[in-house]
Amino acid sequence: MTAPLNSTLVLNPDELGPDPTLGMDLAVKLGIGHLEIRSVESANAVTLPKERLEHIRSLADERGLKVAALASPLWKWCRPEARPGRVDTFGFPTQVAPEHRLGWVERAIKAAAILGAPTVRIFSHLRVEPELTEQFVSDPLLPQALEVANRSGVRLLLENEPVCTVAHAEPLLEVLRRYHGQGLGLWLDVANLHEVGQATGEVVEYLAPYVGYVHVKDYDSNADGSRTFCPAGEGCVPYDEVLPLLHAACPTLPYALETHVRDSPADALRAGAAFLRSMVPGGVA
Repeated sequence: MTAPLNSTLVLNPDELGPDPTLGMDLAVKLGIGHLEIRSVESANAVTLPKERLEHIRSLADERGLKVAALASPLWKWCRPEARPGRVDTFGFPTQVAPEHRLGWVERAIKAAAILGAPTVRIFSHLRVEPELTEQFVSDPLLPQALEVANRSGVRLLLENEPVCTVAHAEPLLEVLRRYHGQGLGLWLDVANLHEVGQATGEVVEYLAPYVGYVHVKDYDSNADGSRTFCPAGEGCVPYDEVLPLLHAACPTLPYALETHVRDSPADALRAGAAFLRSMVPGGVA
């Protein structure tokens, strides 16, 4: 008897453009039953009114799709007086006054509840001028946010993001060990970990107990230091080493395709789905 498939594939509709139905229909064609919602019609999902969020939920329900996660931009911000570089926040401001931040946290958690998403992504403050860069591990907003999330039945997952303050394994582990008991988990972006030179088996084994969600994208490194994104499995990110370790630690992880391939995103998503189905031990649904 074949063992049941426990891990799941997740597709982000905005990889195909602003119309969410295109990505949703592709998910159905590829046999992917879960969605990650980040932006819709070029607007960040966290900024959308209740009626539009309910409409997105209805579009997913009509197709038999569930929302696995809200890919929010929370904490991908800095103070208004800081000067961030070019940052992709999908229509969300990068400069947010501290007194407005709890409101955005509450709004994101309400959005997740409307969408039926059990998890919400967060970041760890943008790295800006040293004197204005905020420290995530000591941010008093974090325990407040975790309390709000716990009351709502939503889990906050921290993504390792190179433009933010917590991107390497050491500060990640510091934050996760401190707040894991309050519900914080890791939204592991393997390619981001590779970008900072730490996508090794040893590092992934340390991080694996905290992982609640995995972002999958791939790229080739160019001679000038730039990157060219490509379908998962066709670039330099060592998924052949990392995926078995993650599966061994937690065989029920969601693997979300985040291609960043601009010229043929649908083809990249198809190739990425096939790659993950072949690489994750036991397969993925």
